[in-house]
Parts: sequence; C-alpha cells; structure tokens
Amino acid sequence: METMLAPEKVIEYYFGTVIVLGGIAILLGIKYTLERWRSFPPGKWAVQSFAVSILALMAASLIEAPTILAGSTVMLAFAAGFSEELVKLLPMKLFQGSPGWERWKLTVGTGLFLGLIEGILYSAAIVELGGPAYMALVRLILIGLHTVWAAISAGFLLGEKGLKRFSGLVFSMTAHSFYDLTPLAFVSGYDTEVLLPLAAASTLFLLALPEMAKRATELAGRVVPEKEFGDEQALEGAVTSSP
Repeated sequence: METMLAPEKVIEYYFGTVIVLGGIAILLGIKYTLERWRSFPPGKWAVQSFAVSILALMAASLIEAPTILAGSTVMLAFAAGFSEELVKLLPMKLFQGSPGWERWKLTVGTGLFLGLIEGILYSAAIVELGGPAYMALVRLILIGLHTVWAAISAGFLLGEKGLKRFSGLVFSMTAHSFYDLTPLAFVSGYDTEVLLPLAAASTLFLLALPEMAKRATELAGRVVPEKEFGDEQALEGAVTSSP
C-alpha cells in the first residue's frame, strides 16, 4: 500500500521548492527589474520608500488584524496577500505629481524595504523559537518576492490600459496569498490532501514570476519614457547645442 507523505514532509519539500525554483525565479525577476531600473534616470528614492514602507506595514497590519483576532490562519493568508500588495502601491498615490518612472522606482523600493523589515522581524522570531536554519533562506527569497511583486503591480498599472492595468496587481495578490497559504494551512492542521494542491498552486505562480516580471518591466519601459522623457531629452539637446 502506498503511503502518503506526512504533512511535515510536504511542508519541507515545499520550502525546498521555494528555495530552489523560487530562487531561480527571483534571480530572473530581479534581473528584469534592475535592467528597467537602470534605464530610468537616477533619483532619490531610498528615504521616501523606507518611510512609505513603514506606513504600508502599519496599514497592512490593521487590515490583517481582524483575521488574526478571529484565529483564522487561512483567511490571514488572503488578507496578507491582498493588503501587503495593495499598500506597496502607496507611492503611486502619494507621489501622484511625480513622473511615472519615479513612482515605479518608489514602489519597487517600498516593496524592497517592506520585505527587509518583515524579514528581520520574522528571522528574529525564527531564531527565538529555534526554527530550522533553512528558513533564513526562505526569508531571503521572500524579500526578493516582495520586490518583484511590487515591480509587476506597478508596471502593469503604468503601462496597460483599462482593466488590464490591474492584472499585475491581481497576479501579485494571488501569488502572495498562495505562498502564505501552504505553511499557514499546515499550522492550522490541514492534512496532506489539502497541502499538496496548495503547494502545487504556489509553485505554478513562482514559475510564472519571471515572465510576468519581464512583461511588467517592458510595459513600464515602453510607455512611461515615451511620454515623459521626450521633453527632458529635447531640453537636454537644446542646452547642449546652445553656445
């Protein structure tokens, strides 16, 4: 008789998949994000993004609080995916008067700092509770995921039209939710028959990440510079050609 994997083994294999496949996906996603980042003009973003990331974490905590108080770890996964990916877009609203490329950078920076702060807090908890060492790698992967998810959401919002503008945000929210759902379902005591399809769904979103990041950064690069860099380039040309 074939023996089904124990839930503990499923979660170990899931995190192993996150480290290996997720690591590859993140490297590709970061590659596309950095290429687009470097194509935009330099600017001050770190202080603003860090400040917004603090505000974003506070807002996300308020949104997630009801599910935590209700003791529903499964609902917490969806609340976290919805709230954290949404609040990372605060720079798009707070800096509405800034050029699109600048808002994109600030949004990506907010995702980076949010992931860093969250990673530091969770890593401290893992050490305190004596968690497995490989969780440090998992937290590192999640910092990259937070950053690339933000780049995807912002890229589609800036570059697409109509309802398609929100497809990047929907992807990021759903991918984030399924990423959290597998370990939270394990903590809630769900058996292998539930954990396996959740882990498979999360893995599919990890595999789709590089292509989504590539598409999002293409959208940000094709649309924003054409309408916002033209005047700057013309001005630069006029200055350099003047006596």
